[in-house]
Amino acid sequence: MHRQPHILIVDDDGFIRESIELIANQLGYKSSLASNGKEALSFAKEHIFDLIISDLYMPKMDGHELVQNIRAMSEYKNIPFLFLSGANERSTWIKNLNAGADDFITKPFDKKILALKLKSYIKKHLLRKELLKSNMEYNINLSEGTVLFCTSKKSKLELNPEMLYANLKTIYSSKELFKEIDSLKIWLVLIDSNAAKEYDVSKIKISSNLEFSIVFLANDLKEVESQIYSGIGNFISKSLPENLFYHQLNALISREIELKNKYINAIKLAADNSPIRFERKTEQSFSNYKISIIHEPYEYVPGGDFYEIFSNKENDIKIIVIGDVMGKKWGAWFFVNAYLAYIRSTIHFLLNNTPSKELTPSGIIEHLNKEISHDLQVAEVFTTLSVIILDRNNVIRIAAAGAMKPLMYKSIDNIVDSLNITGMLLGISEDSNYQQLELKLGKNDKLLFFSDGYTETLNSETKELLSTGAVITVFQKLGSYRELDISLLEKTIIKENRISSFDDDRTLLLISRF
Repeated sequence: MHRQPHILIVDDDGFIRESIELIANQLGYKSSLASNGKEALSFAKEHIFDLIISDLYMPKMDGHELVQNIRAMSEYKNIPFLFLSGANERSTWIKNLNAGADDFITKPFDKKILALKLKSYIKKHLLRKELLKSNMEYNINLSEGTVLFCTSKKSKLELNPEMLYANLKTIYSSKELFKEIDSLKIWLVLIDSNAAKEYDVSKIKISSNLEFSIVFLANDLKEVESQIYSGIGNFISKSLPENLFYHQLNALISREIELKNKYINAIKLAADNSPIRFERKTEQSFSNYKISIIHEPYEYVPGGDFYEIFSNKENDIKIIVIGDVMGKKWGAWFFVNAYLAYIRSTIHFLLNNTPSKELTPSGIIEHLNKEISHDLQVAEVFTTLSVIILDRNNVIRIAAAGAMKPLMYKSIDNIVDSLNITGMLLGISEDSNYQQLELKLGKNDKLLFFSDGYTETLNSETKELLSTGAVITVFQKLGSYRELDISLLEKTIIKENRISSFDDDRTLLLISRF
């Protein structure tokens, strides 16, 4: 059974707080209310929320300072943060989006749109937590896993790492635990009963994207009984003889590894027999355009990214689709086949039954969205999608559903702009309307589309997530190259941002006019 989603509503206007709370309650969400950023920060330290929606201008602590503080907390690095504000200045939006906000909703807000946004972000967040196996590698072995031992410096219990089948890391505070929990490959979390008050088991389960067992190391049966309803799955008595104590611990570690290996082997077998195959590098020419795509799975494990290029019989248009099924690695990969089936059948039908001049990217997405919304299984998994149509008159039309904003390099000005083309994720609401952007590329102009695999990775030196700005900087530097090679573009992104590894599959699409 899924935990009831919990959202934090922050606004100094009581009427707005209660209005949003009513919408949240109608969606089945639990909510907490705060009148300013300072109060909201106190709530965030006591609870784990699935979404925060905040006013921008408030007394004591404004929204900008709040989002900076929230993103500094490791347990809140991935939760959706939405701003509600009457401010429409572009600089204000950019400043706060760069600070860590996910979206802006302007006041006065439309209740239906707000409800759809809340539903979209909550489902995306919960899906991410369910499917994210962020530390599951293509091959698993005993030496890669870590056992976290949560204790206190006052406790007399010490564990011998030489006696365990996995690496041991000792943690002395919940703050340290949350800092480490998503950066390690964890098999088990051990909690010393003498330090139980320091570690909130329910908060550990909610805040982590990983799946692992929590084991309680107890002095006696009374301590075990006190933890029965806390979410702890296993108990080991500290009074056992040393050899039996470590035997039980290693048995639990071995069981975790066996389960994970069975899971990996099953889906590797499925992947080997899958019809889904994406070339790692694809290049095509059409009219005055060069189309280049790089697709890299996460350490050779298929994930949720996909792309495809379509042509009509007359070969007077090209339709390019690039998307990302929400979730990571194997979990997302399971749904790619279903989405591609919808996309392929829809586009082939439209190509065969619609004059090319009447085909529009927004129409394709709206058609797909209605079909997907009616499929109960696929509708519960959301995807981003960009549809690009090129014609021989050098006109490019673009529509998007929840995708990263594409970048455009204008050679005449030598600048890179982020194109403001967005839309609701596919599958949220069958009545969603999608806008499209129409533009012409001049000679040596370029368009760049990229998946979140490039922005959800760490700079190995600063330990900070990359922003869209990091991609813009490299694109600005290389955009003037007359024949920009997409491999050079990616290598420069990696080099200049000190990327040692990626934690997601990634796709890069470059459209160049020559």
